[in-house]
Amino acid sequence: MVPEETLERAAVDDVSPRYLRKQKAATVKRQRKEPLGSRLRRGALAFALVVGVSGLAGWCVYFLWFSPSTRLLSPGVEISGEHYAGRGEVMNVFAADVGRSVLRVPLDRRLDQIDAIPWVRQAAVERVLPDRLVVRISERQPVAFLNTGAGMKLIDADGVILDRPANASFNLPVVSGLDARTPVDERARRVALFSEFLKQIQTVRPDATGEVSQANLASSDDVQVTLATAPVLAGQRPVVVHFGNSDFAGRYRLFLENFPSWEARAGNVEAVDLRYQGQALVTPGPPLPPSSRNAAGSAPTAQSAPEPQAAAPRISMGAAESMGKGTQRQ
Repeated sequence: MVPEETLERAAVDDVSPRYLRKQKAATVKRQRKEPLGSRLRRGALAFALVVGVSGLAGWCVYFLWFSPSTRLLSPGVEISGEHYAGRGEVMNVFAADVGRSVLRVPLDRRLDQIDAIPWVRQAAVERVLPDRLVVRISERQPVAFLNTGAGMKLIDADGVILDRPANASFNLPVVSGLDARTPVDERARRVALFSEFLKQIQTVRPDATGEVSQANLASSDDVQVTLATAPVLAGQRPVVVHFGNSDFAGRYRLFLENFPSWEARAGNVEAVDLRYQGQALVTPGPPLPPSSRNAAGSAPTAQSAPEPQAAAPRISMGAAESMGKGTQRQ
């Protein structure tokens, strides 16, 4: 019996050499070492290039920051859009920057200072090299005179209280009931409500806003208006009307249509409250003087004085009488 080891050795010997791949010798490339002098020259050239670029950049920065050609002068501040804010007040913001480079002007800080000017609503500041600053201003637009009790001021749609500029004239309604103690957002909300009132009554009569002599905005949910020249007030003193906070056009139309009947019942009318659904609360006033009654077409009453009367109670007109042709409203 042939040993197993002998058989395995014979099988290996029978393998043909043509099936074995010839192994190639690995080639090792040797890099030629660069001379020390060449490396030193290249390093020196790189260092000189870095130093040159840095020096050029530093010189440019120095030139722009300190060169006389980039210094800001007063004529270099160009302001547009100012009218009531005043050029002098805006120029004072840049007083500390005159004489130094425009690149050294802190634009964000200067913009905050310009925005703090009461008449400025929005502003933008821009550098224009080499030596100019451009300031663009959008001013606030007043919507009413504000009677503060200590004098007449102006107020805009954002609720900002403004001083009246000298030599300026405005054709605006007068409001009261607001002052600096009222939060600015609440002032803005009440002014917006009054502006909506004016917009709505103009849909009833195009010249209706001219009939409003004053509005009291002390209440956040009631536009209290004094009407002085409405066509239904011939021979009548100004009337205070409470319009609430909604449906201004409908309530103003209701007032025009029904005031003659209210006057016929109450005599001289001092106030009308239209805030209640289905009724109008009419407050009678003192009797009109003879001159006013004559202007209204009454018979002359020469040398006769009105008798003193106690304050009349408020008269509540029911829906049928107060609404007339109008519809019941909230």
